[in-house]
Amino acid sequence: MTAAGLERRLAEAVRSGRRWLAPGVLSILDQGLVSGANFILVVLFARWLAPADYGAVAVGLSVFLLAANFHHALLLEPMSVMGPRQFGQRMGGYFCAMLGVHAGAVALLAVLLGAAAALWRGSAPSLAAALAGLSLSTPVVLSFWVLRRICYVRADPATALRGGFTFLAGALAGAAAARAMRWQSAAALFLITGGAALCACAVLLPPVRRRLRDGTPAASVLWEALAAHWNYGRWMVGVSLTYWVANSAFPVLLGAGAGLAASAELRAIENLTSPVLQATGALSLLLLPWVAGQTQSEGPAYLQRFQRRAMGTALAITGSYLGCVWLFSRPLMRLLYGPGAYAGLAGLVPLVAAATLVRGVSDLSLSTALKGAARPDAHFLATLVSSAFVLSGGWVLVERWRVPGAAAAMLASNILQTAVLGACFLRLTRGGRRDRDDGERA
Repeated sequence: MTAAGLERRLAEAVRSGRRWLAPGVLSILDQGLVSGANFILVVLFARWLAPADYGAVAVGLSVFLLAANFHHALLLEPMSVMGPRQFGQRMGGYFCAMLGVHAGAVALLAVLLGAAAALWRGSAPSLAAALAGLSLSTPVVLSFWVLRRICYVRADPATALRGGFTFLAGALAGAAAARAMRWQSAAALFLITGGAALCACAVLLPPVRRRLRDGTPAASVLWEALAAHWNYGRWMVGVSLTYWVANSAFPVLLGAGAGLAASAELRAIENLTSPVLQATGALSLLLLPWVAGQTQSEGPAYLQRFQRRAMGTALAITGSYLGCVWLFSRPLMRLLYGPGAYAGLAGLVPLVAAATLVRGVSDLSLSTALKGAARPDAHFLATLVSSAFVLSGGWVLVERWRVPGAAAAMLASNILQTAVLGACFLRLTRGGRRDRDDGERA
């Protein structure tokens, strides 16, 4: 490479770094506030609740993630990918239409969760209480997520950050009130989360509404938007279920095979490692609209550059955080939970940390690249293979070794997902390069 070529590449890297530095910092800070609030709540309630009751919280969180996965598949992720690609000049009407669809979906979800709570009321009161709280909080929390996603699609993480501050303040105030009133139950955590999300929605809604006034009627784009979302999200519907089985079903499997106390133990370990996934998730959230647009114009060549840079970034972020968690796992467990029920679980932290490292790197690099290329079929294949393992070999591990078996199954599941995503990415980029070379020769 000539000196002039090297100079151009360095200048391009500097410009790219400056362009993404401020939005990236704001995005990570916003996600840090939201995930920090959730982290504080789950740790406090782990200290306050008996293991069986906290196990009901863990199962409730797993159920919430299942519902959120479907919401993400059909609404949030298509907004990030299809919004900039297809509705760039009609964003106001498009987002208003999607807000109406969201309102109907979460109303139905609340009814289903309430019915599940009534079903378990007699046989598992603590789980029924958790589901009842979830039925009230989930619509509000998902509304908060929609408003934040609109901010990110419009490249406005500063507004999303205001919602993050409000959510943190509401969560802390709710936790303090619950402690003062001795209101400590499986339902309380979800209701506090819903209250904090409601406050954040009240802060975000006015600026979001002002930015949506572009004169496009929502009705004029509703059916086109629904068709676009379904064309993209139909693959992600399958991914929603298989991804949940592969990544989030372990508390449910433990609860069914070993009791709610075992679910609480796994959740106590995950509380230490999962915050770093929020950081990589924040970067992915910020980058996805840009990756989708650049892939549309440049093709596989851009994806290869992005994947290399994203993998290095993800390794630096997740490796440094999880390395610290690994080194200080025993004092961290005592600090967060005291010397009681979870003190003996520190030996499993390295295994869960390894699983988190694999997932964090894959999510930011391979997963974001394939989503930007509008290839949800790759995610369906990866999570299908992984979930098949969880329901077969993973279930055997859980039944035989309980929490250690679940941690080992989690690591194996994440490795399988990453391997399949990597194979799909190589096939996509190599195929695109061959097509380009053939076109140049012609």
